[in-house]
Amino acid sequence: MWGGSAQAATVDRIAAVVNEEVVTLSEVYELGRAFIDERARSGTDTDRRTAELEVLDSLIRRRLITQEMLRLQIDAADIEVDRMVDDIARRSGVARDVLRTEIERGGVSWSQYRDEVREMIRDQKFTQMIIRPRIVENEDEIRDAYQRMATQSDQPERVELGAIFFGYPVDGSEAGKAATLDLVELARKRLATGESFAVVSAALDTGPYGANGGSMGTFVQGELVGELDGPAFSTEVGELSSPIETAQGVFLLKVRSREKIPLRAYEEVRDEIASKVFEGRIEREKDTWYQQARRNAAVEIKIEALGDK
Repeated sequence: MWGGSAQAATVDRIAAVVNEEVVTLSEVYELGRAFIDERARSGTDTDRRTAELEVLDSLIRRRLITQEMLRLQIDAADIEVDRMVDDIARRSGVARDVLRTEIERGGVSWSQYRDEVREMIRDQKFTQMIIRPRIVENEDEIRDAYQRMATQSDQPERVELGAIFFGYPVDGSEAGKAATLDLVELARKRLATGESFAVVSAALDTGPYGANGGSMGTFVQGELVGELDGPAFSTEVGELSSPIETAQGVFLLKVRSREKIPLRAYEEVRDEIASKVFEGRIEREKDTWYQQARRNAAVEIKIEALGDK
């Protein structure tokens, strides 16, 4: 049983055989040690084994892809690995030897790191040469995706706000804060009697809004600070928010209008949507390929789920 002692060096075991090619348990841990240990930290041996099997499935997928690439005489050459490593170092703003030092300092051997880079290149070639030709761009599918975007209930909203700000005194005294809250209540009473929001804001605002007719501006969801964003998009149009306390003072918001942000014309976003649709189809096609390849392969799992016989 591979329990908590899995983190230490142990006698290796065969985890699976894929078309007569062995996958070892040490390979499982080289790829997914952090994931496995995290899943097992507060769990049981069964949780560890379940995580091991998840990582093993990823390794079997890799092995089947590699076998197919080699069958087609397509592989990631050492020179391609070197180029990608140099590119990674360049984008990280360091020399190759510095990159190597940092990788090894993190507990990953340089050869293991290069193997992972080789796998990345193989996967890119696999996608380009085997998966992409299986996918035909479908204009109807792109238009359907656009229509779904247009009808989504969670389409971002835009709100126009009026505001009155009541700043706390700089001394931070409780008496000063109490006086500020009294001003807030005075403003609410004046507004409740039908007095113009612009007039009340001009009279009582201690921020920049009174001089601007009580106008705060127009905002998209997420643009306002946390304390204001919720009330701005939950208060009914034409209504006044409840007092909103912040570290600096108190806001009263008036929601003047709110609308869904119109979707850009299809012609403007067509290529962007097509790219997203294509990416989704690539992942689905990869999964389909893997399921077919696994059914046709001789795969024998050597580490059974705990509790299985």
